[in-house]
Amino acid sequence: MNRTLVLSMFKFIFTLIFCISAGAFADSKHNVVIISSSNSVFQMQTASRIRENLEADGDMAIIVSTDDIVVPEKNVKTLYVTIGEHAINSLHDFDSNAFVLRINSRMIPGTKYTSAQSDLITAQPVCRHIQLIKSLNPEWTTIAMLSSIDSLDIAAEFTKCTIRQNLNLNVYAITDERDLLQTLETAVEANKVLLAITDPFIYNRHTVKNILLTAYRHRKPVIGYSDSFVQAGAVAAVYTSPETIGDDASRIISGFFDNNWQFSRNIYFTDSFSISTNPQVATSLDIALPSKESIRENLEQLP
Repeated sequence: MNRTLVLSMFKFIFTLIFCISAGAFADSKHNVVIISSSNSVFQMQTASRIRENLEADGDMAIIVSTDDIVVPEKNVKTLYVTIGEHAINSLHDFDSNAFVLRINSRMIPGTKYTSAQSDLITAQPVCRHIQLIKSLNPEWTTIAMLSSIDSLDIAAEFTKCTIRQNLNLNVYAITDERDLLQTLETAVEANKVLLAITDPFIYNRHTVKNILLTAYRHRKPVIGYSDSFVQAGAVAAVYTSPETIGDDASRIISGFFDNNWQFSRNIYFTDSFSISTNPQVATSLDIALPSKESIRENLEQLP
């Protein structure tokens, strides 16, 4: 069977499924379309959790990709939930006035908010990452951070926090991706630990492996920002789980519907956190990791 025929069959099946779902919209309390930017485990688990919660409450929810953004039946009021920047941009191009809850690791520069459009930020508070480093090893007093121009405001927040914690944060600006590895070499040589941030210009599927390998070659630990980052080779991370995000998003959506299809805030943040460690990488770097219970106890003391 040739590729064109396979794609045609897939699109037909998807259209059929959506039409059945759209027909069911009329019998549901509220109608939600969840748009994922990728098929990553985090995004799929988050989307599934939201759908399960909404359907348990009598709402109708379907999950689509950015290539399959669709409009339900005419005159059917719909809330969109976007997960990731690609989904955010795709929906904006599709319908800039749509009702939407945007789930993303950071705020998008230049965002204009209305009562029908709001953000749920998945990133943990910056000081929690610094507290994690102190909990892992108090002797890691010099911290390296790579930042693109889009993340300079985040780097500034981290700088304020490290000053309060009597640590030194050295920020290395990356303006050209061709300079990434050379700058990284300088950063890991001059510091005790590399702290990664959610900057897609620097940390993406094309670069993460080389960044981790370079740091490992210099015998320097990397602190990530997700469980998948830790599984790939970072020593530890404090992050927001897809279950937490899914539950938070569901509560926000429920409040949105109860408030006559209006959000009560422009931006929502999560309070819960998860901890991930990589004992194998830590052992290979001669790092004695404290227990997760001990780490959590230290992080919960953060004001």
